[in-house]
Amino acid sequence: MSLTIKLGSVTNAQRARKILSQNGYSSKLSRLSNPKSGDGCGYVLHINSSDSERILQILESSGIRVLGSDDV
Repeated sequence: MSLTIKLGSVTNAQRARKILSQNGYSSKLSRLSNPKSGDGCGYVLHINSSDSERILQILESSGIRVLGSDDV
């Protein structure tokens, strides 16, 4: 299973990627091709994990604002 997390800026995406790496989760950073209003700069992290609740909890407790997430 894969998780996609939408973040509003490249800085938050890079911080989130580092925090997740420190917690044992590898991720891939990419940019949305057509960000919508409210998507900020439109960056996403792709994580191959079914542990979405734990990942979102880690980011929230670290002060990372998540704009949305999708389990794929």
